[in-house]
Amino acid sequence: MPVKKKSARFVDKLYYNDDRRRLAKLVTGNSFDLFIMFVILANAIVLGLMTSDMMSFYFNKGLFLLDRLFMAIFIVEMFLKIFALRKKFFESGWNWFDLIVVVVSSVPDISSFIVLRTFRLFRLFKYVQKFSKMNNLVEIFITLLPTFVSFIAVFVIFSYVFAIMAVSLFGDVFASFSTLGASMFTLLQGFTLDGWASTIARPVMIVFPYAWIYFVSLIVLAFLIVVSFVISAISQIVSLTKK
Repeated sequence: MPVKKKSARFVDKLYYNDDRRRLAKLVTGNSFDLFIMFVILANAIVLGLMTSDMMSFYFNKGLFLLDRLFMAIFIVEMFLKIFALRKKFFESGWNWFDLIVVVVSSVPDISSFIVLRTFRLFRLFKYVQKFSKMNNLVEIFITLLPTFVSFIAVFVIFSYVFAIMAVSLFGDVFASFSTLGASMFTLLQGFTLDGWASTIARPVMIVFPYAWIYFVSLIVLAFLIVVSFVISAISQIVSLTKK
C-alpha cells in the first residue's frame, strides 16, 4: 500500500507539473499577449466613454459592468501567471508593474477613482517590444531619460536663481514677481515666449529702464541651455542608431 500511495503521488505530481508547464507556455505566448492587449485597448475605450456625460447617462450601468469584467480578466491573468511561473513571475519588472496596477485598481475604496484605474493603460508599454519601430522609440526615450533629468535639474536651478533676482529687483512693484513661487511661474511663461515681451518685459521696463539686461540675459541663457540639451540628445540618438 505505501508503495502504491507513493507511486500515485508521483503520478499526480507529474501531471501537476506538466499542467503547470502547459499553463506557463500559454500565459507567456503571443496569443495570450495579443488577447490581453485587446482587453487593455477595450478597457481604454470604456474608460474614455465613462468620462462622457452623454454616454454615462445612457450606458452608465453597461460601462460599469464592462469595466468590472475587464478588471476580473486582469485579476485572473495575474493568478494564472503567478501559479504558472511561481518565482520566475517576480523576476520580471513588468510583472511587478502589472501586479501593482491590478492590485491598486481592484481595491474597492480606491477603484472608484477613474484616475487610478487609467493606470492599467500603461500596461500597453509592456507590449511595445512586439513592434520593432515602437520598441526603438522606447529605447531612445530610455536612453535620453538621464540627460532629460539632468536638463530639468539645471533648468530648475537656473529658474530659481533668476526668480530670486526678480523678486529682489521687481517684487515691490509687480505682483507677478512678489513671491518666489509667482516669480518662477512668470519666468516659466517667459521661457515659452508666449507674449513675454508685451505682457512681462515691457511693463517692467517702463518702471525699471535697465530691466532689459535682466530679461535678455534670461532668454539668452535659457536658449543656450535648451540648445545644449538638444545637441546632447541628437548625439545620443545618432550613437544609438549606429549600434
